[in-house]
Amino acid sequence: MPYSEELLQDIIKAQDDFVWEVEAWEKNSRGSRWYLVMSIVVVAFVLYAVVTGNYLFAFIILLSAILIVLAGNEESHTALIQVGRNGIVVDGRLHEYKDLANFSIIYHPPQTKLLYLETGNLIRPRLRISLEEQNPLEIRSHLKQYLNENLLLQEEHISDILARLLKI
Repeated sequence: MPYSEELLQDIIKAQDDFVWEVEAWEKNSRGSRWYLVMSIVVVAFVLYAVVTGNYLFAFIILLSAILIVLAGNEESHTALIQVGRNGIVVDGRLHEYKDLANFSIIYHPPQTKLLYLETGNLIRPRLRISLEEQNPLEIRSHLKQYLNENLLLQEEHISDILARLLKI
């Protein structure tokens, strides 16, 4: 049952057990060398697609390259993270515990300080939240009251590692 807008805002304000700010997404610095290498890769894929007669693949490669450049040049903003008794609020959007499958904390400071939340949603299957200076033990203890912990996940997801390495 959906909440009224007023009740939803009250619930969001009440999520104040842990509150911190993070960048909404990591802004990767891309120099001219990155653009040169990626241009060569894109041209090589497009040439291969044209030679093999796979024009749909060529179109997808070009479209992907354009989207990566446009999205990568967009400036990030500060997102407010709130963890409370009803759920987790990420940048004003409430994720109730009943809608979350489990959580994992990957903590290898100073490089990796992450909270992963599995949503069970096919479009956005997981949320990746930087813990910044938060105490991971306190957050873990709090979340274990509401969610199962995925102890199998010990490292970052490969997609996050590749995105950081490729600066996309």
